Amino acid sequence: MNYELIIEIIAVATGLLSVWYSKKINVLVFPIGIISVLLYVFIFIKNGLFANAVINFLYFVISVFGWWNWKRQKANDERLKAEELSVTFLNTRQRILTLAIVFVLLIISKIFTSDVPTFLDYFTGVLGLGGMLLTALKKVENWVLYLLCDIILIPLCIVNGLYLTVLQYLIYAIIAVMGCISWSKEAKKNV
Repeated sequence: MNYELIIEIIAVATGLLSVWYSKKINVLVFPIGIISVLLYVFIFIKNGLFANAVINFLYFVISVFGWWNWKRQKANDERLKAEELSVTFLNTRQRILTLAIVFVLLIISKIFTSDVPTFLDYFTGVLGLGGMLLTALKKVENWVLYLLCDIILIPLCIVNGLYLTVLQYLIYAIIAVMGCISWSKEAKKNV
């Protein structure tokens, strides 16, 4: 077995475990995810998917923030008792802002790319980055961005021969649907 395949197997396994922890609203999403995203930086650079390599490095940075954000305690002004960050939905203003940012970055990606695979690489990077940031903030809508990203990445990875990663994104898509459902139920409790 070559070292690239071993790295991909570890990246896939830790990535799947990380997303499962995210679905369960468990802070282990971040340390396990850090292993996966750093391995994917290497994998994507090796396969010429540079935008996704950069995005995975940014996932690392956001994961460090998310780990801190999920573990910190917020002071409740009324009782001066600490409470954990809750899962919530984006409000209308936040949804509009998120859509506007994704749209602007999509346009910028299209302007600076000349072929479809490179454009899809950048676009999935934008979606994934948005999803990761919303995860760090415990917003339900992270799952929608991840699902779109997974659906687009499947054929992109097939073209690049990353078959284990294709399987990973198929499983991610299933977990994204499950995560959206479970996080929505949790957010409704927090309204």
